Amino acid sequence: MLDRTPLHIEVATPDATTVALALSGDLDYDSAEQLAGLIFADGYRRLDVDLSALSFIDSSGLAALVRLHQQAEGANAVVHVVALTPYLRTLLRLTALDRLFSLPPG
Repeated sequence: MLDRTPLHIEVATPDATTVALALSGDLDYDSAEQLAGLIFADGYRRLDVDLSALSFIDSSGLAALVRLHQQAEGANAVVHVVALTPYLRTLLRLTALDRLFSLPPG
């Protein structure tokens, strides 16, 4: 059996138009619905996502990030990935998701 780290999602609202998410643990088939099920208050215009503490992500996790982007787009908000690991940066580039998300320089 593989060791699994439960997904933890920390949500903060630094101001009235920004929602900040910090994800840690495994974002995979078993946990992707946690992310997809998030509901944000009306009026946010920016969604900052910190992926630097993710220990694992699979295709279901990537799909959940795409759905998060679509949800934000539907609310006229922009998603910014504010932190990520070098591995995740490479993965997002390989899957062309770096074109969808605003990534930090690096």
